[in-house]
Order: sequence, then C-alpha cells, then structure tokens
Amino acid sequence: MMTISEQEARQMVAEYQEYQRSAESIQGQLEMIRNTMAGCDSSINTIKALKEAAALGTSESVIPVGSGCFVHAEIRDFSKVIVNIGSGANVEKSVDDALSFLGERKGKLEKMVQDLNESLAQILQRMRDIESKLNR
Repeated sequence: MMTISEQEARQMVAEYQEYQRSAESIQGQLEMIRNTMAGCDSSINTIKALKEAAALGTSESVIPVGSGCFVHAEIRDFSKVIVNIGSGANVEKSVDDALSFLGERKGKLEKMVQDLNESLAQILQRMRDIESKLNR
C-alpha cells in the first residue's frame, strides 16, 4: 500500500477543488445553452405553426407582449421573419431561411452540449481518481 505525504495530499485537495469549480462552471454553461436551445425550439415551433396557419388562410394569432401577457392579433404578412444573429444584430429572412438558420443554431448548440458533457465527464473522472488516492 502506497502512502502519500501531507504536502501531496494538500496538493491533491487543491487540485480537486479546482476541478470542482470547473465542473460547476461547465454545469452553469450547460444550463444556459439548454435554455437557449429551448428558445430555439420554441421559435421553430411557433414559426412552423404560423407558416401552417398562413397556408390555411388563417391570419389570427396570439402574440406574447411580455410578463406572461398576450394579445390577439391579425398577421397581414408572414413572408419574412426578423432573426437575431447575435451581438444585438437582427436580419430579416424568409420563413424557410429563418427556420434553416434556427435549425443550424440548434445544431451548433447541441454540439456545444456534447463537447461540454465530454469535458465534464473527464473532470468528474479526475475527481474520482483523486478521491480514490486520498482514501487509500
């Protein structure tokens, strides 16, 4: 059985705490990305529903105005969608281009989630390794 010195144990504890902070940071990033993905899903679903309604000749909808409030509205033209492309910039796109853009954005977010989950798994494994060494 191998023993570790007190100094090695302190170094391992400090390393463990750093990994713990990194894991918490990644978990926070994952939460933000998942919220953004939910927003993408919501936008995609809303645009698709409005596109279907426009194809059926229905022009009435319920529009959110904030703080959980909605208004009934008639949509006169549903050929363009204004999309935020980042850094506060918005671009007018056709409905299909907006759906494509949002789908691509969601794909990039999914890749980010995958990469962050891999990083988190590596960090958690390193933490388990340190725990194992300290418990010996």
